[in-house]
Amino acid sequence: MKAVIIDDEPLVREDLRYLLSQHPDIEIIAQAGTVLQAEKIFSERQPDVVFLDVQLIGGSGFDLLPLIHPATHIIFFTAHDGYAVRAFEANALDYLLKPVTVDRLADSLQRLRRRHQGLDTAPQPHKPFRREDRIFVKTDTGHRFVPVQVVLAVTSIGGNYTALHRDCGSRLVVRRTMKEWEDLLPADLFMRIHRGTVVNLSRIDRIRKEKDGPYLAYLSGAAAPFEVSRRTAAHLKRLINEMS
Repeated sequence: MKAVIIDDEPLVREDLRYLLSQHPDIEIIAQAGTVLQAEKIFSERQPDVVFLDVQLIGGSGFDLLPLIHPATHIIFFTAHDGYAVRAFEANALDYLLKPVTVDRLADSLQRLRRRHQGLDTAPQPHKPFRREDRIFVKTDTGHRFVPVQVVLAVTSIGGNYTALHRDCGSRLVVRRTMKEWEDLLPADLFMRIHRGTVVNLSRIDRIRKEKDGPYLAYLSGAAAPFEVSRRTAAHLKRLINEMS
């Protein structure tokens, strides 16, 4: 598997390179210490795995996510265990805290091998997000972070795919089930109002019943309302009244 190391500390890159040299199936094809250098690499190469740090010269590792091919596995490694680690715990292949130990790296590479061979398709155990967290989203067009607070709703679009609706009016198609979203999103902020819809309660402006039609929830920032099941409507109204 072809690997790229992105870290702004030459000694850290060298240490990781040495540790990876003990694994013959991993070939390091490039290294970078700045965002600019990394951008050039990703414009020319598509590695199988990227070892990505957060703090880089000229920006952040997060800035590089849209440039990394969706098929590339990301193993995040950092000296800090703040929100970035929480985001990757539920989404990335793995994360490593510096200094990286031999055993911990071996575990991570074993997971990488299984995922790369299509043997490890089961999702990792999830930890619920907090309101201040960012969600690491992998789509068919790239990777990005989405703050929990800007998520208006999540809707099912069939199979294991869902649409993440943001307050900017756009939506992202993600391979994740409604059940996974329910487990991940803060329970005090999000609620399932229909079989195929979870909404941000703090963004609901009003709930209205259409004449001879369903109940609809209107959210600030959403282009169209979301249908509310008849069974959920009364409970949802009480919650909105309590929050206001």
